[in-house]
Amino acid sequence: MLSEIAKENGYNLSRVLDNVFELKKGNKKLYFRGRNFGLNSALSSQLCSNKGQTYAVLKRNNLPVVPHFGIYNPETYNFFGDQKKRNEKRENAVIKREGWPLVIKPAEGSSGIGVELVSRKRDLKKLLKTLFIRNDEVVLSPFRVIEHEYRVIVLSGKVELIFDKIRTSDDFRHNLCLGAKSKVLTEKDKNYQKLEALAKRATKALKLEFSSVDIVETADLGLEILEVNSSVSLSYFGGQSKENYQIAKNIYKKAFKKATK
Repeated sequence: MLSEIAKENGYNLSRVLDNVFELKKGNKKLYFRGRNFGLNSALSSQLCSNKGQTYAVLKRNNLPVVPHFGIYNPETYNFFGDQKKRNEKRENAVIKREGWPLVIKPAEGSSGIGVELVSRKRDLKKLLKTLFIRNDEVVLSPFRVIEHEYRVIVLSGKVELIFDKIRTSDDFRHNLCLGAKSKVLTEKDKNYQKLEALAKRATKALKLEFSSVDIVETADLGLEILEVNSSVSLSYFGGQSKENYQIAKNIYKKAFKKATK
């Protein structure tokens, strides 16, 4: 898709490394990294890369957001003192506040990798030990019985796309890469305006130019922001139909033009 867009705009695209691309047009030279078009500031991108930090910023801005509490790897965060004791205190506080079950996942990353549901302290300890092999920080969050999980794509303060991630299995995760299907929403659909407003508020709080906002809906709590991504992934969405491919391409074309001005 990026190759098509680059060619249509008169750029030569070449791969520098896996996930790093060089764009050349005459004397002009640009670099893209994956689905990051360089439209977001480094600070905004870093905040969004950490689920705990994203939660803290959105909560401070009075947005409805699913809590994410950081638990830190004792091997890499020992400069704070006895991190094991600090972790134990934080774990007990989260359990007391939220109850079981809990969702545990890496603080950084996407695609549902390393996301697990846990219902006992003993199992929590085992999962923490496993996740700390590859992660410096993980997050704990309350389990939500999700009726819908939406993805909202925002570019320059305007919502370009909203779609519902529909699970096709008993897996509690709604990731498209794990088999969920997408249903594009229109302005006539229920919650469209509410989703639009929430996503705009979240991207404004985080000062994001181009991003995706995942919002969940539950029977008891309504709409809550789950996470925000500064790297906009529409690959799986675009691969589900010709119509989706064109929608995704049109959004990337707009972002491409802004990035190459």
